[in-house]
Amino acid sequence: MTVGEKSYAVELLENDAARDLMRRLPLEVTFENFGAVERIAYLKKALNLGSAPRETTPAAGDLTYYIPWGNLAVFTGPFRHSPDLVPLGKLSEEALEAVRKSGNTPVHFAVKP
Repeated sequence: MTVGEKSYAVELLENDAARDLMRRLPLEVTFENFGAVERIAYLKKALNLGSAPRETTPAAGDLTYYIPWGNLAVFTGPFRHSPDLVPLGKLSEEALEAVRKSGNTPVHFAVKP
């Protein structure tokens, strides 16, 4: 993941939704604040969920997909157990801080060479 000129580690999970996200890379999104502990970004097309879990209890740094709205969500703090929230991966502490401070700066996701 790249914000501005700096790259950060993101680890994707082994599930169908995360694999579909990976197939779309490289991907550019712009995150916005949502609620007290989320930054969200909308995808142009819904992820193929396959057999991916459809609920999770997110923690800080979790990268997730919210089914009803079709958006990515990065959690900046812990949150309650949530149905319709698909776990996709985990951001490093540095990546989380970069997303938290990204404002309207585009965030690029790509496979590390």
